Amino acid sequence: MKNRRIALIACAIVILIISGVIYIAGRLADSDADISAEEITEKGSQTENDIQKQQENYTSDPQIQVDHIDITEEERERIEGLMDSVGDCSRDIYAAADKGNLQNIVLAEATVHEMAGAVAAQGRAVTCGSYDFNMLNYEKTDECLRDAVNGKASETEFFQITTSGHIMYFGLESKQEDLVVTYANAAFNENLELHIQQMEKFKVYDWSYTEKGWLIWEKALSQNHEMDMHSFFRILPLDENCRQLGNEYIRPVSYFCNNLFLVDWDGNSLDKIEFNDLYEFLYKIKYGESVNTDDIQNGIGKEDFENVIRTFFDISAEELEKLAGYDFDKGLYPWEPIMAWNHVKQFQPFPEVVKCVDNQDGTYTLYVEAVFVEEGKDCSFHHTVTMRKEGGVCLAHIKEVEK
Repeated sequence: MKNRRIALIACAIVILIISGVIYIAGRLADSDADISAEEITEKGSQTENDIQKQQENYTSDPQIQVDHIDITEEERERIEGLMDSVGDCSRDIYAAADKGNLQNIVLAEATVHEMAGAVAAQGRAVTCGSYDFNMLNYEKTDECLRDAVNGKASETEFFQITTSGHIMYFGLESKQEDLVVTYANAAFNENLELHIQQMEKFKVYDWSYTEKGWLIWEKALSQNHEMDMHSFFRILPLDENCRQLGNEYIRPVSYFCNNLFLVDWDGNSLDKIEFNDLYEFLYKIKYGESVNTDDIQNGIGKEDFENVIRTFFDISAEELEKLAGYDFDKGLYPWEPIMAWNHVKQFQPFPEVVKCVDNQDGTYTLYVEAVFVEEGKDCSFHHTVTMRKEGGVCLAHIKEVEK
Protein backbone atom coordinates (compact mmCIF):
# COMPACT_ATOMS: atom_id res chain seq x y z
CA MET A 1 0.00 0.00 0.00
CA LYS A 2 2.84 2.33 0.88
CA ASN A 3 4.62 1.58 -2.36
CA ARG A 4 1.44 2.30 -4.30
CA ARG A 5 1.07 5.70 -2.60
CA ILE A 6 4.68 6.60 -3.44
CA ALA A 7 4.11 5.62 -7.06
CA LEU A 8 0.99 7.82 -7.31
CA ILE A 9 2.85 10.78 -5.82
CA ALA A 10 5.71 10.29 -8.27
CA CYS A 11 3.29 10.17 -11.20
CA ALA A 12 1.62 13.38 -10.03
CA ILE A 13 4.97 15.16 -9.80
CA VAL A 14 5.92 14.04 -13.33
CA ILE A 15 2.56 15.22 -14.67
CA LEU A 16 3.02 18.63 -13.01
CA ILE A 17 6.52 18.99 -14.46
CA ILE A 18 5.35 18.06 -17.98
CA SER A 19 2.39 20.44 -17.74
CA GLY A 20 4.73 23.25 -16.67
CA VAL A 21 7.07 22.62 -19.58
CA ILE A 22 4.19 22.59 -22.06
CA TYR A 23 2.78 25.83 -20.61
CA ILE A 24 6.13 27.64 -20.79
CA ALA A 25 6.78 26.38 -24.33
CA GLY A 26 3.35 27.53 -25.35
CA ARG A 27 3.91 31.01 -23.94
CA LEU A 28 7.24 31.26 -25.73
CA ALA A 29 5.64 30.14 -28.97
CA ASP A 30 2.86 32.71 -28.59
CA SER A 31 5.44 35.40 -27.90
CA ASP A 32 7.45 34.38 -30.96
CA ALA A 33 4.29 34.26 -33.02
CA ASP A 34 3.32 37.76 -31.92
CA ILE A 35 6.76 39.10 -32.75
CA SER A 36 6.79 37.34 -36.13
CA ALA A 37 3.36 38.65 -36.94
CA GLU A 38 4.45 42.19 -36.12
CA GLU A 39 7.56 41.78 -38.19
CA ILE A 40 5.61 40.31 -41.07
CA THR A 41 3.05 43.11 -40.88
CA GLU A 42 5.80 45.70 -40.87
CA LYS A 43 7.63 44.05 -43.76
CA GLY A 44 4.41 43.64 -45.67
CA SER A 45 3.65 47.31 -45.15
CA GLN A 46 7.11 48.23 -46.37
CA THR A 47 6.65 46.05 -49.47
CA GLU A 48 3.32 47.67 -50.25
CA ASN A 49 4.86 51.10 -49.79
CA ASP A 50 7.74 50.15 -52.07
CA ILE A 51 5.34 48.89 -54.71
CA GLN A 52 3.25 52.04 -54.42
CA LYS A 53 6.35 54.20 -54.79
CA GLN A 54 7.45 52.23 -57.85
CA GLN A 55 4.02 52.63 -59.38
CA GLU A 56 4.05 56.35 -58.64
CA ASN A 57 7.52 56.67 -60.16
CA TYR A 58 6.38 54.69 -63.20
CA THR A 59 3.30 56.77 -63.82
CA SER A 60 5.11 60.05 -63.20
CA ASP A 61 8.09 59.43 -65.49
CA PRO A 62 7.18 60.95 -68.88
CA GLN A 63 9.87 58.99 -70.71
CA ILE A 64 8.16 55.66 -70.14
CA GLN A 65 4.72 56.92 -71.06
CA VAL A 66 3.55 56.74 -74.67
CA ASP A 67 3.14 60.25 -76.07
CA HIS A 68 -0.26 59.77 -77.72
CA ILE A 69 -1.73 62.22 -80.23
CA ASP A 70 -5.39 62.50 -81.17
CA ILE A 71 -6.36 61.08 -84.56
CA THR A 72 -8.60 63.34 -86.59
CA GLU A 73 -11.77 61.98 -88.18
CA GLU A 74 -10.30 62.71 -91.61
CA GLU A 75 -7.21 60.61 -90.80
CA ARG A 76 -9.36 57.79 -89.44
CA GLU A 77 -11.53 57.69 -92.56
CA ARG A 78 -8.49 57.69 -94.85
CA ILE A 79 -6.89 54.76 -93.01
CA GLU A 80 -10.16 52.83 -93.07
CA GLY A 81 -10.29 53.35 -96.84
CA LEU A 82 -6.69 52.14 -97.25
CA MET A 83 -7.41 49.05 -95.17
CA ASP A 84 -10.50 48.27 -97.23
CA SER A 85 -8.41 48.44 -100.39
CA VAL A 86 -5.67 46.22 -98.97
CA GLY A 87 -8.24 43.75 -97.69
CA ASP A 88 -9.92 43.55 -101.10
CA CYS A 89 -6.71 42.63 -102.91
CA SER A 90 -5.53 40.03 -100.37
CA ARG A 91 -8.85 38.46 -99.30
CA ASP A 92 -8.94 35.61 -101.82
CA ILE A 93 -5.37 34.55 -100.96
CA TYR A 94 -6.19 34.57 -97.26
CA ALA A 95 -9.46 32.68 -97.79
CA ALA A 96 -7.79 29.89 -99.77
CA ALA A 97 -4.88 29.45 -97.36
CA ASP A 98 -4.49 26.80 -94.67
CA LYS A 99 -4.88 28.80 -91.47
CA GLY A 100 -4.46 26.03 -88.89
CA ASN A 101 -6.52 26.41 -85.73
CA LEU A 102 -9.16 29.11 -86.21
CA GLN A 103 -8.59 30.17 -82.59
CA ASN A 104 -4.88 30.62 -83.26
CA ILE A 105 -4.40 31.38 -86.94
CA VAL A 106 -0.97 30.62 -88.39
CA LEU A 107 -0.33 31.32 -92.07
CA ALA A 108 2.54 29.80 -94.01
CA GLU A 109 5.30 32.26 -94.87
CA ALA A 110 4.61 31.62 -98.55
CA THR A 111 1.01 32.76 -98.04
CA VAL A 112 2.15 35.94 -96.27
CA HIS A 113 4.57 36.67 -99.11
CA GLU A 114 1.78 36.13 -101.68
CA MET A 115 -0.50 38.52 -99.81
CA ALA A 116 2.33 41.07 -99.68
CA GLY A 117 2.77 40.72 -103.44
CA ALA A 118 -0.91 41.49 -103.98
CA VAL A 119 -0.65 44.63 -101.84
CA ALA A 120 2.54 45.68 -103.64
CA ALA A 121 0.72 45.37 -106.96
CA GLN A 122 -1.32 48.39 -105.84
CA GLY A 123 1.93 50.36 -105.65
CA ARG A 124 2.12 50.25 -101.85
CA ALA A 125 5.23 49.61 -99.73
CA VAL A 126 4.74 46.34 -97.85
CA THR A 127 6.78 43.85 -95.85
CA CYS A 128 6.16 40.84 -93.61
CA GLY A 129 6.62 40.43 -89.88
CA SER A 130 9.12 37.55 -89.88
CA TYR A 131 12.20 39.43 -91.15
CA ASP A 132 12.64 36.86 -93.94
CA PHE A 133 11.35 39.00 -96.82
CA ASN A 134 12.50 42.14 -98.58
CA MET A 135 10.15 45.13 -98.43
CA LEU A 136 8.41 45.66 -101.76
CA ASN A 137 8.17 49.19 -103.20
CA TYR A 138 10.60 50.43 -100.54
CA GLU A 139 12.06 53.36 -102.48
CA LYS A 140 9.79 56.17 -101.32
CA THR A 141 9.96 55.03 -97.70
CA ASP A 142 13.76 54.99 -97.88
CA GLU A 143 13.88 58.45 -99.44
CA CYS A 144 11.57 59.98 -96.83
CA LEU A 145 13.48 58.42 -93.93
CA ARG A 146 16.77 59.77 -95.27
CA ASP A 147 15.18 63.22 -95.39
CA ALA A 148 13.91 62.76 -91.85
CA VAL A 149 17.39 61.85 -90.59
CA ASN A 150 18.62 65.15 -92.04
CA GLY A 151 15.92 67.06 -90.21
CA LYS A 152 13.67 67.61 -93.22
CA ALA A 153 9.90 67.34 -92.94
CA SER A 154 8.65 64.23 -94.73
CA GLU A 155 5.78 61.75 -94.80
CA THR A 156 5.54 58.13 -95.91
CA GLU A 157 3.59 54.96 -95.16
CA PHE A 158 3.90 51.19 -95.46
CA PHE A 159 2.10 47.97 -94.57
CA GLN A 160 3.17 44.82 -92.76
CA ILE A 161 1.53 41.38 -92.92
CA THR A 162 2.12 38.72 -90.23
CA THR A 163 1.71 34.94 -90.05
CA SER A 164 -1.15 35.51 -87.59
CA GLY A 165 -3.09 37.04 -90.48
CA HIS A 166 -2.90 40.61 -89.23
CA ILE A 167 -2.40 43.50 -91.63
CA MET A 168 -0.78 46.57 -90.10
CA TYR A 169 -0.58 50.12 -91.37
CA PHE A 170 2.21 52.53 -90.43
CA GLY A 171 2.04 56.21 -91.38
CA LEU A 172 5.22 58.17 -90.64
CA GLU A 173 5.53 61.93 -90.25
CA SER A 174 8.83 63.61 -89.43
CA LYS A 175 9.47 67.19 -88.46
CA GLN A 176 12.64 68.62 -86.94
CA GLU A 177 13.95 65.07 -86.32
CA ASP A 178 10.83 64.05 -84.36
CA LEU A 179 8.95 61.02 -85.67
CA VAL A 180 5.19 60.58 -85.36
CA VAL A 181 3.62 57.20 -86.15
CA THR A 182 0.00 56.51 -87.02
CA TYR A 183 -0.69 52.82 -86.53
CA ALA A 184 -3.63 50.57 -87.38
CA ASN A 185 -3.99 46.81 -86.91
CA ALA A 186 -6.64 44.83 -88.79
CA ALA A 187 -7.62 41.18 -89.24
CA PHE A 188 -10.17 39.24 -91.28
CA ASN A 189 -13.21 38.04 -89.36
CA GLU A 190 -15.19 34.83 -90.01
CA ASN A 191 -17.05 36.57 -92.85
CA LEU A 192 -13.72 37.55 -94.46
CA GLU A 193 -14.27 41.21 -93.68
CA LEU A 194 -11.12 43.11 -92.75
CA HIS A 195 -11.87 44.64 -89.37
CA ILE A 196 -9.66 47.29 -87.76
CA GLN A 197 -8.95 46.21 -84.19
CA GLN A 198 -6.71 49.05 -83.08
CA MET A 199 -5.75 52.53 -84.24
CA GLU A 200 -3.48 55.02 -82.51
CA LYS A 201 -1.11 57.90 -83.15
CA PHE A 202 1.98 58.70 -81.09
CA LYS A 203 5.32 60.48 -81.09
CA VAL A 204 8.12 57.97 -80.57
CA TYR A 205 10.57 58.36 -77.70
CA ASP A 206 13.60 57.62 -79.89
CA TRP A 207 14.27 56.43 -83.42
CA SER A 208 17.00 55.84 -85.99
CA TYR A 209 17.42 54.82 -89.60
CA THR A 210 20.63 52.81 -89.77
CA GLU A 211 23.17 52.55 -92.58
CA LYS A 212 22.05 48.97 -93.14
CA GLY A 213 18.51 50.19 -93.78
CA TRP A 214 16.80 49.26 -90.52
CA LEU A 215 14.12 51.63 -89.24
CA ILE A 216 14.15 51.31 -85.44
CA TRP A 217 11.95 53.19 -83.06
CA GLU A 218 11.28 53.01 -79.35
CA LYS A 219 7.65 53.84 -78.67
CA ALA A 220 8.51 54.81 -75.09
CA LEU A 221 11.56 54.23 -72.92
CA SER A 222 11.96 50.47 -72.38
CA GLN A 223 12.28 49.39 -68.75
CA ASN A 224 13.68 45.90 -69.51
CA HIS A 225 13.46 43.14 -72.10
CA GLU A 226 10.06 42.01 -70.83
CA MET A 227 8.67 45.52 -71.29
CA ASP A 228 10.50 46.23 -74.53
CA MET A 229 9.09 49.05 -76.66
CA HIS A 230 11.27 48.68 -79.79
CA SER A 231 9.93 48.15 -83.30
CA PHE A 232 12.19 47.01 -86.17
CA PHE A 233 11.55 47.23 -89.91
CA ARG A 234 14.07 46.43 -92.63
CA ILE A 235 13.50 49.00 -95.38
CA LEU A 236 16.49 48.47 -97.67
CA PRO A 237 16.48 45.04 -99.35
CA LEU A 238 19.10 42.39 -98.75
CA ASP A 239 20.92 40.83 -101.69
CA GLU A 240 18.71 37.95 -102.88
CA ASN A 241 21.51 35.40 -102.56
CA CYS A 242 22.18 36.54 -98.98
CA ARG A 243 18.47 36.38 -98.22
CA GLN A 244 18.11 32.89 -99.69
CA LEU A 245 21.16 31.37 -97.99
CA GLY A 246 20.25 33.01 -94.70
CA ASN A 247 16.68 31.75 -94.79
CA GLU A 248 17.74 28.26 -95.83
CA TYR A 249 20.75 27.55 -93.61
CA ILE A 250 21.45 30.25 -91.02
CA ARG A 251 18.13 31.42 -89.57
CA PRO A 252 16.79 27.89 -88.91
CA VAL A 253 19.78 27.20 -86.64
CA SER A 254 20.19 30.70 -85.19
CA TYR A 255 21.56 30.99 -81.60
CA PHE A 256 18.85 29.16 -79.67
CA CYS A 257 19.87 26.07 -77.64
CA ASN A 258 22.94 25.27 -79.74
CA ASN A 259 26.47 26.64 -80.09
CA LEU A 260 27.16 26.29 -83.81
CA PHE A 261 27.47 30.04 -84.38
CA LEU A 262 28.73 30.90 -80.91
CA VAL A 263 32.17 29.24 -80.96
CA ASP A 264 35.06 29.28 -83.42
CA TRP A 265 35.60 25.96 -85.22
CA ASP A 266 36.86 24.40 -88.43
CA GLY A 267 37.44 20.92 -89.79
CA ASN A 268 40.20 20.31 -87.25
CA SER A 269 38.17 21.39 -84.20
CA LEU A 270 34.74 19.83 -84.65
CA ASP A 271 34.88 18.75 -81.01
CA LYS A 272 33.77 22.29 -80.09
CA ILE A 273 30.35 21.70 -81.64
CA GLU A 274 27.51 20.17 -79.62
CA PHE A 275 26.11 17.91 -82.35
CA ASN A 276 23.38 16.43 -80.15
CA ASP A 277 21.92 19.91 -79.58
CA LEU A 278 22.04 20.61 -83.31
CA TYR A 279 20.14 17.51 -84.38
CA GLU A 280 16.57 18.85 -84.37
CA PHE A 281 17.55 22.11 -86.13
CA LEU A 282 19.41 20.30 -88.92
CA TYR A 283 16.64 17.69 -89.16
CA LYS A 284 14.14 20.42 -90.02
CA ILE A 285 16.46 21.91 -92.66
CA LYS A 286 17.00 18.48 -94.23
CA TYR A 287 13.43 17.18 -94.16
CA GLY A 288 11.36 20.37 -94.00
CA GLU A 289 9.53 19.30 -90.85
CA SER A 290 10.16 19.00 -87.12
CA VAL A 291 11.32 15.82 -85.39
CA ASN A 292 8.41 13.56 -84.44
CA THR A 293 9.21 13.09 -80.76
CA ASP A 294 6.53 10.40 -80.40
CA ASP A 295 8.73 8.05 -82.42
CA ILE A 296 11.81 8.60 -80.26
CA GLN A 297 12.60 6.76 -77.05
CA ASN A 298 15.74 7.64 -75.06
CA GLY A 299 17.80 8.74 -78.06
CA ILE A 300 18.28 8.76 -81.83
CA GLY A 301 19.17 5.64 -83.84
CA LYS A 302 22.62 5.53 -85.36
CA GLU A 303 21.56 5.72 -89.01
CA ASP A 304 19.02 8.51 -88.49
CA PHE A 305 21.39 10.67 -86.43
CA GLU A 306 24.36 10.27 -88.73
CA ASN A 307 22.32 10.87 -91.90
CA VAL A 308 21.24 14.26 -90.57
CA ILE A 309 24.55 15.45 -89.13
CA ARG A 310 26.74 14.20 -91.97
CA THR A 311 24.55 15.98 -94.53
CA PHE A 312 25.93 19.27 -93.24
CA PHE A 313 29.42 18.39 -91.93
CA ASP A 314 32.47 16.61 -93.33
CA ILE A 315 32.78 14.16 -90.46
CA SER A 316 33.28 10.40 -90.38
CA ALA A 317 30.88 8.08 -88.57
CA GLU A 318 33.70 7.06 -86.25
CA GLU A 319 34.48 10.64 -85.24
CA LEU A 320 30.80 11.47 -84.78
CA GLU A 321 30.36 8.42 -82.53
CA LYS A 322 33.10 9.79 -80.32
CA LEU A 323 32.06 13.44 -80.31
CA ALA A 324 28.32 12.85 -79.88
CA GLY A 325 28.57 10.12 -77.23
CA TYR A 326 27.21 7.15 -79.19
CA ASP A 327 26.03 4.32 -76.89
CA PHE A 328 27.17 1.07 -78.53
CA ASP A 329 25.13 -1.10 -76.15
CA LYS A 330 21.84 0.70 -76.84
CA GLY A 331 22.62 1.62 -80.46
CA LEU A 332 21.55 5.21 -79.76
CA TYR A 333 22.91 8.74 -79.75
CA PRO A 334 21.75 10.61 -76.63
CA TRP A 335 19.14 13.25 -77.41
CA GLU A 336 16.05 14.83 -75.95
CA PRO A 337 13.77 17.51 -77.46
CA ILE A 338 13.91 21.11 -76.27
CA MET A 339 11.20 21.52 -73.65
CA ALA A 340 10.23 24.22 -71.17
CA TRP A 341 12.00 22.40 -68.33
CA ASN A 342 15.40 21.76 -69.97
CA HIS A 343 16.47 25.20 -71.15
CA VAL A 344 16.65 28.72 -69.81
CA LYS A 345 14.25 31.09 -71.56
CA GLN A 346 16.12 34.10 -72.87
CA PHE A 347 15.57 36.85 -75.38
CA GLN A 348 17.56 36.06 -78.49
CA PRO A 349 18.92 38.01 -81.45
CA PHE A 350 18.31 36.61 -84.92
CA PRO A 351 20.96 36.20 -87.65
CA GLU A 352 20.98 38.17 -90.88
CA VAL A 353 23.34 37.40 -93.76
CA VAL A 354 24.50 40.82 -94.96
CA LYS A 355 27.21 39.78 -97.42
CA CYS A 356 28.03 36.67 -99.40
CA VAL A 357 31.49 36.20 -100.93
CA ASP A 358 32.19 33.59 -103.60
CA ASN A 359 35.63 32.21 -102.76
CA GLN A 360 36.08 30.79 -106.30
CA ASP A 361 36.88 27.36 -104.85
CA GLY A 362 33.40 25.94 -104.57
CA THR A 363 32.67 27.67 -101.25
CA TYR A 364 30.91 30.75 -99.94
CA THR A 365 31.79 32.90 -96.96
CA LEU A 366 28.68 34.36 -95.38
CA TYR A 367 28.98 37.50 -93.28
CA VAL A 368 26.33 37.34 -90.58
CA GLU A 369 25.16 40.01 -88.15
CA ALA A 370 22.96 39.33 -85.11
CA VAL A 371 19.96 41.66 -84.94
CA PHE A 372 18.76 42.10 -81.35
CA VAL A 373 15.35 43.74 -81.19
CA GLU A 374 15.10 43.96 -77.39
CA GLU A 375 18.50 45.66 -77.27
CA GLY A 376 17.60 48.08 -80.06
CA LYS A 377 20.67 47.00 -82.10
CA ASP A 378 20.82 46.03 -85.76
CA CYS A 379 24.16 44.32 -85.01
CA SER A 380 24.90 43.04 -81.51
CA PHE A 381 27.76 40.86 -82.80
CA HIS A 382 28.92 39.50 -86.14
CA HIS A 383 30.44 36.28 -87.44
CA THR A 384 31.39 34.46 -90.64
CA VAL A 385 30.32 31.04 -91.88
CA THR A 386 32.20 29.22 -94.64
CA MET A 387 30.11 26.65 -96.46
CA ARG A 388 30.23 24.54 -99.60
CA LYS A 389 28.04 25.84 -102.42
CA GLU A 390 26.50 22.44 -103.09
CA GLY A 391 24.47 20.89 -100.29
CA GLY A 392 25.05 23.53 -97.64
CA VAL A 393 27.92 21.69 -95.93
CA CYS A 394 29.39 23.88 -93.16
CA LEU A 395 33.17 24.01 -93.22
CA ALA A 396 34.19 26.67 -90.69
CA HIS A 397 32.91 29.41 -88.42
CA ILE A 398 34.56 32.45 -86.86
CA LYS A 399 32.77 34.58 -84.30
CA GLU A 400 33.92 38.16 -83.77
CA VAL A 401 32.25 40.03 -80.92
CA GLU A 402 31.78 43.74 -81.50
CA LYS A 403 33.09 45.82 -78.60
